[in-house]
Amino acid sequence: MSKHAPDSCPRCGNIFTCKANNVSQCDCQNTRLTFDETQYIREITVWDFDGACLCVACLRELQQEFHAKKLLT
Repeated sequence: MSKHAPDSCPRCGNIFTCKANNVSQCDCQNTRLTFDETQYIREITVWDFDGACLCVACLRELQQEFHAKKLLT
């Protein structure tokens, strides 16, 4: 049995391995987010996904969504 169990992303359903118990080795650490981007994503995950971890692809999509909305304001 692996130390980190695969899980499905609550946003897209893709399978990924969250390493929240060893966050320095988690794949999400490769996605550099600013404070504002992190706050934006946190608000979405808290309300829409009960605070669950998202896959890297979704983190990057939400990062792009944040900047697209920022351009519109």
